[in-house]
Amino acid sequence: MAERALIIGLDGMPRTLLTQLAAEGVLPHVADLLAEGFCGELRAPVPEISSTSWATFLTGTNPARHGIFGFTDLVPGEGYRVHFPNLLHLREPALWALAAAAGRRTVCVNVPGTYPAVAMDSVLVAGFVAPHFNRAVTPARLLPELRRLGYELDVEVGDVVADPEGFLTRAIRALRARTDAMEYLLTHEPWELGVAVFTETDRVHHFLWRAVADPEDPLHQAVRDFYGLVDECVGRLVALLRPDDELFMVSDHGFGPADRQCYVNTWLRESGYLADLDSTKKLTGLDSRSTAFALDPARIYLNRKSRFPGGGLSDAEAEDMSAEIADELLRLRSDGARAGTDVDGPLLVSQVLRADALYEGPLLSQAADLLVLPAEGVQLRGAWGGSGVVRADAMLTGTHTRDNALFYRRAAPAPDGDTPMDMVDVAPTVLASIGVRPLGLDGDLVLGVADGGRE
Repeated sequence: MAERALIIGLDGMPRTLLTQLAAEGVLPHVADLLAEGFCGELRAPVPEISSTSWATFLTGTNPARHGIFGFTDLVPGEGYRVHFPNLLHLREPALWALAAAAGRRTVCVNVPGTYPAVAMDSVLVAGFVAPHFNRAVTPARLLPELRRLGYELDVEVGDVVADPEGFLTRAIRALRARTDAMEYLLTHEPWELGVAVFTETDRVHHFLWRAVADPEDPLHQAVRDFYGLVDECVGRLVALLRPDDELFMVSDHGFGPADRQCYVNTWLRESGYLADLDSTKKLTGLDSRSTAFALDPARIYLNRKSRFPGGGLSDAEAEDMSAEIADELLRLRSDGARAGTDVDGPLLVSQVLRADALYEGPLLSQAADLLVLPAEGVQLRGAWGGSGVVRADAMLTGTHTRDNALFYRRAAPAPDGDTPMDMVDVAPTVLASIGVRPLGLDGDLVLGVADGGRE
């Protein structure tokens, strides 16, 4: 059993891309790590977005227990009202609380969804979305040093289409300052559990995925140079470790190309399930004319009388409607201009899953009825306005995938079989490596920690 463990998060980093870049010499520090440990596939929760995934990472529980179902959620018990959930809405203890219960102190930097930074006997620098610097850091005595280091809560995106080089320059600036801050905190603060997440990888993948994937893209080499800097930053953190410290790397989801954007509420309107935009200008105006609506990215709620003030469906009718909508979505195709079940083109949806088949816990009733997963190359969107089921988005060229996330542990043996780990497995596995074994988490212990220490 080790005294300390460090988790390095690479937001949005696909396992296959990491191993490819390491093999090509772009990531020499990572290549050295891969040679002395195991890097397996990690499966993100549904929906495959940062807020839900990092909440699952932090708690070792599924959304029906920790309560974070998306970047936006319906306010429980308040009909169609939507809010942005944050750390105060997390219903299960986070890693630092689980570690603290066993007398371990945590330094946690830049995990999305950890704002506001509540007072605790650990260090927390909140990640995206964090609107106010003063409320993003605990203890507050660290604020002057972080400002001196030029720390940025997130990358300033700007107009990526008009100035992609400028965006990449800002991502590099944020990455350098973030690493300086991580290095400072892990050096000057006592800790047994360290969590350091780089979100710049996710931002570059969203806006410059074509440059990542296409060697002919004008920014391809610049993006490879960016990865070289990521590798340097990883190396700087690894260099802080003692020989017997545990080391993990994790990403919250995979990534791939986004060449089509599919707007689920527009499809629901065109298919007669959602009242037209002229008569229902916003979600809070829903009434019994609508049988279903979606929240980002593709969480479909049946407009039940038992759940919503404007609901018109009995629970039995909602079950029938749920099956009908799922069947139509699974047959939905697009030729680039049109979308429909009778259109000659590739499928837009890969799976439609019921919440009760995915989640288990006391908050299951707060989940959407259906969760829709995109086909390859498709980004599903839950925007309320606009026209056209399939639309172009010149800015977003990459999208999340549920599969192909990564989980690495140094000095770990390869497990039997190739079944992907689940995100709920991360917290119990990391905590067990430093002798902390909280009861009641959803995940399992994997990669050599079944007996609470190195094998």
